[in-house]
Amino acid sequence: MNNSKKQLENLKEKIDHLQHNKEKKSVPERNSGTGFGFKISTEIVAALIVGVGIGLLVDNYFNTKPFGLIIFFILGAFAGFLNVYRVMRRIEKQKNFNIKH
Repeated sequence: MNNSKKQLENLKEKIDHLQHNKEKKSVPERNSGTGFGFKISTEIVAALIVGVGIGLLVDNYFNTKPFGLIIFFILGAFAGFLNVYRVMRRIEKQKNFNIKH
């Protein structure tokens, strides 16, 4: 009886050790440099594409070439940088929260 109890405890220790190692390996770094850079560049490029697309549509509809394109390109750039600012603020809040807790 005593031997089986030791075996169970030994097995439990092995399982705990393996689960702990698996958790360390399976948790990806959410804010890795490459992922962060890709997210930021995607935010800016997407906003610029939307701005240029709307600008071209406005130019074709109102026949105001190139003013719609220029105005909406600037608005798209502004929206992209605003999105980047929001992402940076959210990440900073998460870092501050993790430091406090």
